[in-house]
Amino acid sequence: MVSYYAEVAPYLLQQAEGRALTVKRWPDGIQGPMFYQKHPSPGVPLTVSRVEELLFWVGQGALEWHAPLGFLDNPGQHTWVVLDLDPNPPAGWNDVLTAGFAFKQLLELMGVGYLMKTSGQRGLHFYVRVLPVDWRVAMAIIKQWAALIAKTIPDVATVERLKRDRGPRVYLDYLQNGRGRTTVMAYSLRATPGASVSSPITWPQAAHPPGYWTMERTRNQLKKHGNLFCWKGPPVDLVKVAIRHGFRKEGG
Repeated sequence: MVSYYAEVAPYLLQQAEGRALTVKRWPDGIQGPMFYQKHPSPGVPLTVSRVEELLFWVGQGALEWHAPLGFLDNPGQHTWVVLDLDPNPPAGWNDVLTAGFAFKQLLELMGVGYLMKTSGQRGLHFYVRVLPVDWRVAMAIIKQWAALIAKTIPDVATVERLKRDRGPRVYLDYLQNGRGRTTVMAYSLRATPGASVSSPITWPQAAHPPGYWTMERTRNQLKKHGNLFCWKGPPVDLVKVAIRHGFRKEGG
């Protein structure tokens, strides 16, 4: 595990720069107790900027790494937006792919680029790098996008917050865009028996479910394709896109 994190540290540190992180620690292994940690000492946010710092926390049982969408110095202004596709059993990976394809088509129709990664457990994450935007505005727009997908394929996708109301569908979790919410970082391990990875993927690779992406396969992916969780080009003006496509009124 330490060897893996040493190898992917540069890519984790790129995501961690300037952000207050949350780690999930299992000091006695994944069969033992787990706890969240956000502060190395009272009132001090957990940040890492060097490989040695990251590996220190790994040595303390920090198996999973989670990051917010805003920077530490202005957490209410988000520089990423995310949609988390989370299947509610017995919905499974094929349902995630159906919902993911619909969302992918919507983004492409709007001319919006995206990065994609597995959650490392059951789901799929779409990320869009955006110009700094108030979290309330960001979440309202992503909610509209998610609601459109749920309306288009209602038997497959839903935006129902309560699990009992979701049925066997894929929950389109736009609430991950809330202030202070964190999402597992690309290349972070997950606490699964197979030590799966929240691995960046291309759409053709989405044929493989999240459990396929082990440390070894993620390493091979990096060697073959480089860092797939790397935004290319300028950030998206989320508000301008929403106005252009009728999701928001000018000046609204």
